[in-house]
Amino acid sequence: MPADFGSFQEEVYADVLPQSRVACFPQEAGILALALDGKGGMAAALDDGRIAVGRQDEPVDLKAVEVHDGVSQALCAGPKGGFVSGGDDGRAVLIDGAGTITELVAPGREWVGAVAASPASGVIGVATAKTLRLFDATAKALGAAPPVATTITGIAFNPKGKRVAVSHYGGVTLWFTGGLSGTPKLLPWKGSHIAVTWSPDGRFVVTGTQDKELHGWRVEDGIDMRMSGYATKVKSFSWSADERWLACAGSPFVTAWDFIGKGPMGRPPHQFGGSEEFIATHVAAHPKLPVVAAAFEDGRIEMGRFAVEGQVLLKEAGGGLPSGLLWSADGGTLFMATEDGELFVVDLEDLKVAAAQEKKGRR
Repeated sequence: MPADFGSFQEEVYADVLPQSRVACFPQEAGILALALDGKGGMAAALDDGRIAVGRQDEPVDLKAVEVHDGVSQALCAGPKGGFVSGGDDGRAVLIDGAGTITELVAPGREWVGAVAASPASGVIGVATAKTLRLFDATAKALGAAPPVATTITGIAFNPKGKRVAVSHYGGVTLWFTGGLSGTPKLLPWKGSHIAVTWSPDGRFVVTGTQDKELHGWRVEDGIDMRMSGYATKVKSFSWSADERWLACAGSPFVTAWDFIGKGPMGRPPHQFGGSEEFIATHVAAHPKLPVVAAAFEDGRIEMGRFAVEGQVLLKEAGGGLPSGLLWSADGGTLFMATEDGELFVVDLEDLKVAAAQEKKGRR
């Protein structure tokens, strides 16, 4: 445990570990992905093709629903609650908290490789092979973009949900959601881009690449930047609540890049935690406070503050390989799923209280 976390709620960090509670809720199959919606719902994609849904405050009562003839390839929260899942059977669906399914794309020969949804605009994106398809929150089809040259690997909306980015070999393609038939904007860079995120301020698009790097672009002028030094491919990244930092997995420690001003060009990243033996598989920035949690290959969870040295241990090593890590909307609970079917729930009421106090102090 670090000796100093700066001026930010130092007493909270000192009390987190003894006052946190870690519970495990085993599922009926391995978990491939985890999603939380904004209405207190939870979904876990199981490795037998089912999706387990329920309430975040009742993780013992998740209901497994038959969805895919195969497995879910992508899972995310729906734009207005519920969840979106796309599978290797080519099917994409909306699932509400009770397990009711509304089909977006019928099963077919082309599997669904990525899904995303924008709470701001209510638009859902589904990628079937090389084609991006858009739907509204009621599952009404809004149109399909012309196919890109190679398979789509990721989808990300800008903050207003009016533009959408897809990653693929050779870079990222941007469309306006209301103009899929128009000429898209290409952000080029050689190689395979396997995941994409759009910064909360709308200024940057960043990808993880097959070459174990991050690549980013400023949207306004297309100026690009390269962020390297990772031990494996970066598939998990998360933006800080103040929109400044991008935390990334893919190394034996957590890496956070500073995107203030013109971006991270010429500035080294902040790093914390970990060991030389195990890689960070997932990161999750707190929704309200300047801290980030990370799950490692050995099942350990650590938490640190952006731009401050040190970390605290939230969960000891143990359990299967992590497959998801997410905070509740109030920041009081951290959820970690594993490929062995374990759902760990870390209760951190102190952080919820700290977030409420900091919000009150800014008024």
